[in-house]
Amino acid sequence: MRSWSIRTRTAVVFALTSMALTAGVLAFVNVSALWSVADQPAFASVRQAPDGQRDDGQRDDGQPDGRGDDGQGHAPSPDRDQAPEQGAVDVHGPTAGAEGDDASVAVGGPTIQLVAQAQWQWSAIGVAGSGCIAGVLGWWVSRRMLRPVDRITDRTNRISASTLHERIGLDGPDDELRRLSRTIDQLLDRLEAAFDSQRHFVAQASHELRTPLAVQRAALQIGMPEGDPRLDAVRDELLEQNRRTEHLVESLLVLAEADRGLDGRVERVDLGAVVDDVVTGCSAAADGLDVRVLVSVDAPASLVVPAEPVLTQQLVLNLVDNAVEYNRAGGTVRIALDAAGLTVENTGPVVPDEVVAELTEPFRRCPDSGDRAVRRHSGLGLSIVAAIARAHGWALAIDALAEGGLRIRVGVSST
Repeated sequence: MRSWSIRTRTAVVFALTSMALTAGVLAFVNVSALWSVADQPAFASVRQAPDGQRDDGQRDDGQPDGRGDDGQGHAPSPDRDQAPEQGAVDVHGPTAGAEGDDASVAVGGPTIQLVAQAQWQWSAIGVAGSGCIAGVLGWWVSRRMLRPVDRITDRTNRISASTLHERIGLDGPDDELRRLSRTIDQLLDRLEAAFDSQRHFVAQASHELRTPLAVQRAALQIGMPEGDPRLDAVRDELLEQNRRTEHLVESLLVLAEADRGLDGRVERVDLGAVVDDVVTGCSAAADGLDVRVLVSVDAPASLVVPAEPVLTQQLVLNLVDNAVEYNRAGGTVRIALDAAGLTVENTGPVVPDEVVAELTEPFRRCPDSGDRAVRRHSGLGLSIVAAIARAHGWALAIDALAEGGLRIRVGVSST
């Protein structure tokens, strides 16, 4: 019963309560009616006549029973066959004696039983009918009472990081549900303030972190000229660390931007054109690593999706770049584009299933990814992909291939 909705439980409680009350009332009425009928003088005399007679012509209460000395109910008067006096009641009808008593009992007993049986049958019908009516009434009442809860649920489900300015704003009487909606609105106020603070921090961190890194890179390139083998090694190592730090900062900013949501920045993006641009940009790196990139398109000439252009470009770039970097010499990267979405798979190292489930967490890498990929990547590639897909409402599926490598599928909503 715990899995039932409030409406169903309310209807069942209404029905059972109504049936119990109606059954109790009808039982009380029926029993009381039978007792009252049994106490009527006519029915009492009919019921007690055969058993209450005495051989001496007297009733149990000492009154004459109307029978004569012959014991057959004939009065000693010769006028016994005359009609009864005016105002007298002949209980047994025109037939006197024992035969009249037996006939009265035969008529009175079954009559009471039939009446009682009919009463109980109609009572059962009344109980069932009242239960059905009460159940329908309970369903209607609960539906009316819970309608504001449905409105609160629908509006809350529509609110995301990019629509924190929206509020429930429930109107109506100042009852418990309206107080609940006001509490949720106050919570949204605090969340909106926190997200605004985070946006300001991201914007400031973007400027404050990029500037000193750019200055460091310029100082290394200008202040440590090439020519000295010992300084060249130090200079190259410092530039590599500087480049990795810049990449890490950029990745963290993109991740924060994706987690913030789209914030209404949605345009019609040609996914096929984005894939072509990314593959063209990664072709030099793929050739240097001896990795082939194969693209197959099984989609309309122009696959257009509602998306944020910069984040969509970053999603495709991260997928292709990871597939190239986390690969083996002579390996292959296959990119398939169809009407349902984008699929990227490679021929990299074998990835255990338990590791696949953790690859979308920040700073997670495959244990056998190799030193080359570790040095170039910060471990945020798939975390950014997951955040961007989540912001767009796209489905992300990551599967490990038995022969090695990964297959990553992004299901998009095309228009």
